[in-house]
Order: sequence, then C-alpha cells, then structure tokens
Amino acid sequence: MNFKDKPLFMITSDQDWAPPWAMESLLERCRGVPLHLFRTNPCPVADKAYRANQITQGWHPNLLSDSSQGKDPCDVISYMQQHFPGCNTARNHAFNTNTHFDRLLFKAGIRVDSQMATLWQENIVPIFDISKTIRLPIFFEDDVFFHYNAPDLCIEDVLNNLLTPGLKILNIHATFIGCNTPSDEHYEKNKSKIFNSRRPSHGVIHHGRGSDTVFSEIRKKIERSGEKFVCFQSFADQILKV
Repeated sequence: MNFKDKPLFMITSDQDWAPPWAMESLLERCRGVPLHLFRTNPCPVADKAYRANQITQGWHPNLLSDSSQGKDPCDVISYMQQHFPGCNTARNHAFNTNTHFDRLLFKAGIRVDSQMATLWQENIVPIFDISKTIRLPIFFEDDVFFHYNAPDLCIEDVLNNLLTPGLKILNIHATFIGCNTPSDEHYEKNKSKIFNSRRPSHGVIHHGRGSDTVFSEIRKKIERSGEKFVCFQSFADQILKV
C-alpha cells in the first residue's frame, strides 16, 4: 500500500465505553468502509459487529486512575486479554502511556499502535518505537478538532492537507458521532446523561454542525476525489511483514 506518493486513508474509533445506541450510530455512519475499533469494554452491538466481520478491533487500555479495567498496568492487560484476545493493535485511552507499559503491551502481543495525534499533518509515516512497536500517527482526531475549532468547526485547514501524501488515519468516537458533539462544553454538559443510557435523552444530540457533520463532509471529500479507505488491521498486518 503506497503512502509515500499519495494519501492512504483509514478509519479508526475509540470505543470509550459508548452506549449501544451511540455504537449503532457509529456503525451506520461507517457503513461501506472498513472500521477498526479500539475496544474498552464488552458491548453487545460492537461484539456482534466484530463476530460478523463488520469491524476489526484492537485494545484501548486505560491507565488513568480509577480505571474500570484494573488497578495496575498488569491488571489492565489481563482485562484486555480476557475480553479481546488475539489483538495485535492498541491505542491507549487519552494517549496515556510510558516506556514500561509499551514494553508490557509488546510482551502481550501488541505490535502496532496508533498512539499519537497530529494536527492534520501531511507526509505522516510509520514510526518505529524503542519498544519495538510500530506507531501509526493519527491525521484527524475528532475531539482534538472540536476542541480547537469550535464553535464554527471550519474544516478548511484539514482539507488543505487531506489529499497530500502520507498516512491519513481518521479517528472518531462513537459517543461524539452519536451525539453530533460540537464542543467540549456540549460534551461536559451532557456527559452524565450519555453513558449507561438505553437511548439518547433530550439535549444529548446536537441538531446543528457537529462531529457527525464534520466527519460526513471529510468522508465525502475523500470519496469524491476518487480515493478509497483501506482497512487499518490489514495495513498493520502488512507493514509487520516489511
């Protein structure tokens, strides 16, 4: 897969404990393109999609305090191995890591991660980390975007580098797609009503320009240019053979 002379587009998502209704929104938005989901927890919607080969998956370990995945790094890895065995990709929650944990992940079978977010940088290439893990940096991260670009959410800066050569990993979150989140303020205001909910309550879904709108516009721009999305897992497996 050539990424030095042209863009190479991939879509990933951080599960981040999203409720099933938000996961359904994510799957619908990504219908027709390969999606790689970094998993935080069991979820009937995501589990079914994985079993049906609708998505590929990797680990999304949480090393922050009060983690529901374990009290220490070894517990967190055991949690991941129990619920999502056989994965060789990872992205840590909040990009939180250190060299010790990176080496523990490598020992547990992780060979490729996507552990660094850029501000829509061009000419992104794989990074060979000292842990022996291959890192694939992110081109577009939805919450980083609305943090810096709210309230208008102008995508001009993203589009300027969108079709330039290099890896173009787009990372979106089920919760932000499901809620069409437009800003940090909207998320924090509605956060307590989102998780563990069976359906979105009043005010949770933003009926204006938000994360879902922006992702849809970027996807249309890519597809109208004639480019296609490739599978993150397939690319990861291929680059490990180089």
